[in-house]
Amino acid sequence: MRIGLITGEYPPMQGGVGAFTYELARQLHALGHEVHVFTSRAARPSPPEGVRVSWRTLNEPVEVPYGWLYPRARRWGWGDMGTIADIALRYELEVVNIQYQAAAYNMRSAAINLAPWRLRGLTTVVTTFHDLRVPYLFPRAGGLRTAAVRQLARGSHGVIVTNRPDYEQVLAWGMDAATVRRIPIGSNIARRDVSPDILATVRRQLGLRPIDQLAGYFGFLHESKGADLLLEALAALPETVHLVFIGGRTGDSDRANNEEFVAKLDRLIAELDLTERVHWTGFVEDAEVSAFLQASDVVVLPYRDGISLRRGTLMAALAHGRPVLSTLPEEPVAELGHGESVWLVPAGDSEALATALERLLADGALRAQLGAAAGETAEMFSWERIAAETAAFFSALRTA
Repeated sequence: MRIGLITGEYPPMQGGVGAFTYELARQLHALGHEVHVFTSRAARPSPPEGVRVSWRTLNEPVEVPYGWLYPRARRWGWGDMGTIADIALRYELEVVNIQYQAAAYNMRSAAINLAPWRLRGLTTVVTTFHDLRVPYLFPRAGGLRTAAVRQLARGSHGVIVTNRPDYEQVLAWGMDAATVRRIPIGSNIARRDVSPDILATVRRQLGLRPIDQLAGYFGFLHESKGADLLLEALAALPETVHLVFIGGRTGDSDRANNEEFVAKLDRLIAELDLTERVHWTGFVEDAEVSAFLQASDVVVLPYRDGISLRRGTLMAALAHGRPVLSTLPEEPVAELGHGESVWLVPAGDSEALATALERLLADGALRAQLGAAAGETAEMFSWERIAAETAAFFSALRTA
């Protein structure tokens, strides 16, 4: 098939949706499909040294190993929807797959939500919802925000969601179950083999002593991910317990709100006298992320809305076979049983988080058990499997 992927962010931009789309594009190409990726101008690769980029060049596709990249979107307005339609028509795309997360697009525009209408009659449109959060649009938009997301779903020929609660919500909007598919995401960070000597070096770089223990937090900092609760939990534990924030602080989507939350964290670290026990890697290459994950005794992901298969940070921790401490979901997730593949505490409870973290750090056998089960669970979410299920869904929609 000739497949178009639409994404608000894409490497080298920092963000989970962009990393997801990159992995999906590579795997779809490996399955023999022709892939075209339309994304933001900020994702245009740097030109070779000495090569000047002209205005005309900015409108030309970039050939990449897995297909073609179109880094042309400005503010994700109506003009960009027209460009997507032109590309779909010119290259006779059989499927256009919108990777939707409101923060990855211009949150003051509903243009992307009406893309299925703009593409009507040109191609089969499938929307992958990375979550169902609503765009801002404008002050007092109220119910229009939810209506915009609902319209995107109902205007598409098919919908992909990553978890059961979102699946049930989309069905409640009136979607036919035959046009909705639940396909979890995979890890955006491949596990690298790291020797014990390298892991010891990584811990020394953080200033850790042999008696110190390390909790790791992976992912961009957003209020919904509960990093402030983790700091409160850390303050209640012995000084031998340290915390490392792995990766960049804010990412490229919804940067203003994320920066405000990071400033709050910086103040909290100072107030709780945690400066010497909290460490930051900054944005690092995937190989270094893998090393820091493996150097952590426990990976702590205290999501305020509960653990979910839509979280790429969780998938990375599972893929690395790490013992994971997270929070109870509103509804049970079969693949993520407490005490089996993960350890769960009530969301929003820093005291429970501290108690659980102290227990896990004191019980090496329990950590080993959880880590082994996490690795086995991650095998269910390989990119080969994700791409194959996605392509099969595309094909079924086209022949329906």
